[in-house]
Amino acid sequence: MASSMLSETPEEKQRQLARLSIKEREVLDQLLLHKPLKLVAHDLGITLSAVDQRLKGARVKLGAADRNAAARAYAALLATCRESTYGSEAVGADPEAQLIRSPEPLTGATFMLQDSGTIIVPPGLFGAGHSEAVSEVLDEKFGRLWRVIAIPTLALAIAMLALALMSMARVLGDLL
Repeated sequence: MASSMLSETPEEKQRQLARLSIKEREVLDQLLLHKPLKLVAHDLGITLSAVDQRLKGARVKLGAADRNAAARAYAALLATCRESTYGSEAVGADPEAQLIRSPEPLTGATFMLQDSGTIIVPPGLFGAGHSEAVSEVLDEKFGRLWRVIAIPTLALAIAMLALALMSMARVLGDLL
């Protein structure tokens, strides 16, 4: 299989990719995301046996021995044909044009606190029927002063834990 993949032209690889049905490609797309078959079935709203049938058809068409080999062959076809799992790799680009990738990292990308995840408090835990972030709920209940007190208290607790662990390690080291 590997030697025949090397000798195929891009047109042959495009035809091989086109032979896969949309349903087979959906399953292979999910496998490329490293999802287990049960989750693939759940996400696509089909049975596990339907996933197996689609995967078996794709394996036969790709000449793969197992599902991992099928996923690797499918990923290689996508890369060769310059397609992503959602169509063309470059939107609006000429398929013959070469993509230029800069080795330099993008500048201007900064992490903001708003980009981070928020822990949502379930309704009824701290208030009457509203769900807000934990810090907002605590701000309402105790004011912003709780942060000034909570941060040093947490730092002190972590330092005490570290000292306790170091003393336990020293005592265990003396025992050995």
